[in-house]
Amino acid sequence: LIDVKAMNRVELNEKDHTCTIAAGASNQDMANALSNTAFAVPSGRCPTVGAAGLVLGGGWGFAATHAGLTCDNLKSTEIVLPNQKLVLAEDKGDYQDLFWGLRGGGGGNFGINTAFTFDLIDVSHNVTIFNILWPATQQLELFSALQDLQLNHPTTISTRSKIVPSRAGTGYKMADLQVTTLGLFFGGLDQAMKALEPVLKMLTPERQDIREMRYWQARDYMNTDDPNGMYDLRSAYVAEKMSPEGIEMMLRWILKWPGGSLIPENMGILFAIGGKVRDVPIHATAYPHRNANYIFEMEAAWTPIDKPEVVRRQQEWLSEYYEAMRPFLLPQAYINFPNRAQPNWAHAYYGENLGRLKSIQKKYDPHKHFKFEQSISQA
Repeated sequence: LIDVKAMNRVELNEKDHTCTIAAGASNQDMANALSNTAFAVPSGRCPTVGAAGLVLGGGWGFAATHAGLTCDNLKSTEIVLPNQKLVLAEDKGDYQDLFWGLRGGGGGNFGINTAFTFDLIDVSHNVTIFNILWPATQQLELFSALQDLQLNHPTTISTRSKIVPSRAGTGYKMADLQVTTLGLFFGGLDQAMKALEPVLKMLTPERQDIREMRYWQARDYMNTDDPNGMYDLRSAYVAEKMSPEGIEMMLRWILKWPGGSLIPENMGILFAIGGKVRDVPIHATAYPHRNANYIFEMEAAWTPIDKPEVVRRQQEWLSEYYEAMRPFLLPQAYINFPNRAQPNWAHAYYGENLGRLKSIQKKYDPHKHFKFEQSISQA
């Protein structure tokens, strides 16, 4: 295990519209360095997440549908190879193949990255945040309509929509489940309200917060340390839109939650990952999931006060829930949401790009120095 957390310097080059970060920089380190500027790196909202792991696995964030994944904005990276040589990988020169693999191939597969340089995006224009919670009714219709909202505005809106219970415990009824969405509109309040009109008119929200602000204010608004406690998860992708049958299955399994001390807030989430992400060809980078509009995530979560039997029931529920949802999902998974129980994990994470990734791994690490449970060397 190589700890690079102390290497957290962030350097801005406004003239070239680039930013170079050391390998230990977190999302919050980048935000601290850039928040007084009109530039940003499309990155995640979890402040403690390392930017290195984020970009190497692709990099979802609320700017993804508008500006692409974090890895789509990577200009170059310095990496120490297994032969102890420090090289610069970029989209030209001797290490083009390695640069391809480092954009979505996952961390720890080819060497130790020490720095990353990104092309910055312009965030000088205001954006509009929205955070909406509806009453516990019309769940299927609302969840479907929120997908239509995203699909009708593929590059100007980014949403994270989910269905959440209003309380902890078990024995949920439909009257306990509420639809909520958190999102970012790349434009002013008037335009945002027009775009949101169909879902706001469908059912009067129980609570809504819709405000125009600077991009960096919006990023701070969306910050999260979620999930709370300890957790296990499964991820998959949705091609165009989750079908009504898929939503019904999701609701059926949410109602089967076995209970615990926490309110299970992440039992069924759709992260929008279409728009600009889909404009990039599948084989242009190692990140292969350019055929999807959403990441679907399912979680179980517990705390130390939950007895081992409670945790066991939650994990059994999660495995059975995932199996029940598979007919409605693509056979793909997000490498940055790793899962030890992922069926056919190498193909799920890397899809059509697995063969090329294996060749690159053998070229740069023939003796498998970089080896772990779900490393490319083990595929």
